[in-house]
Amino acid sequence: MTRGPVVTVTDQRQTGNAGPSVPLLTMPSDPPVDVPGVLARLDALQDIAEQHPPRYGEDGLACFNYLYREITTEVWEQIQKNEFRSREFITRLDVEFAKRYFAAVLPRTDGRPVPESWQVLLERRSEPEINRIQFAVAGVNAHVDFDLAFALLSTCRALGRPFGEDERADYNRINQIFASHMRALRRHFEDWWMRVLDGGLLALAADEGGELAVIVARDAAWNRAKRLAGLTGRDFEVESAEIDHRAAIVGRVLLEVPLL
Repeated sequence: MTRGPVVTVTDQRQTGNAGPSVPLLTMPSDPPVDVPGVLARLDALQDIAEQHPPRYGEDGLACFNYLYREITTEVWEQIQKNEFRSREFITRLDVEFAKRYFAAVLPRTDGRPVPESWQVLLERRSEPEINRIQFAVAGVNAHVDFDLAFALLSTCRALGRPFGEDERADYNRINQIFASHMRALRRHFEDWWMRVLDGGLLALAADEGGELAVIVARDAAWNRAKRLAGLTGRDFEVESAEIDHRAAIVGRVLLEVPLL
């Protein structure tokens, strides 16, 4: 795999409780073209985010990026085992999805603002009172509730065909991947006191509730993409801004309400 040119990333995302910009590591500056390229950039971004003071390894963006990298690793493993019906579809969707993430969280040179749904997480990534699982879930909210519909739309246009049963089956398979990882990922982010309290019906409700929320959000994104496909010009821009704003509202709630 060709990594392409690299860029030295300087973190300039702190707002509100801003500190000085922090010089960070390098990562490829060009967008990924395949899933290994996505994983290479997620690895680089993990190293970058874990250098961000004052939380370092518990930085808000690092928490979500860890989860995203775990899920993408599983997707790539299943692609290699030919577990999906359409390798072309799932690969392209993975790449388009990741491109939106990198465009949102890395410093921009095109003058466009950071999406509101992502700004919610980036502005508060250093706050000590927010626990790691809240950061991870807020990132899932921004990426699934905002980015996913647009990634589906760009995938459909790139492949030049409408989605059929095979694509929908592969899309649903990602739900199963989320479900298989949610329990372990939740426990990875729990603080020690949360693990002491965790057990029985509380743990079951948290696990199954989280899995259901992801499935519902992904179903909504599929339907949202179909609606966006019929919009153009100003109507498309207005709808896009509204989707972003709604995701931002949910993100703010997720960072305000402690999760077990």
